[in-house]
Amino acid sequence: MGPIKEACEQPKRRSTQRCPKTARPRTLRELTMADLAFVVITIAVFALVVLVAKGVAKL
Repeated sequence: MGPIKEACEQPKRRSTQRCPKTARPRTLRELTMADLAFVVITIAVFALVVLVAKGVAKL
């Protein structure tokens, strides 16, 4: 384990140090939005490929 992960997993003490934002776990909402964006972009790319293929077929 890396030092950041070990420091974040240690029991809570009275310390002014905090875990960096990159060490925090992702929330369900963030993961859901990332998945949704991936699906939408994938569908858009395939739709663009279909439009280009139809345009080429007309030539």
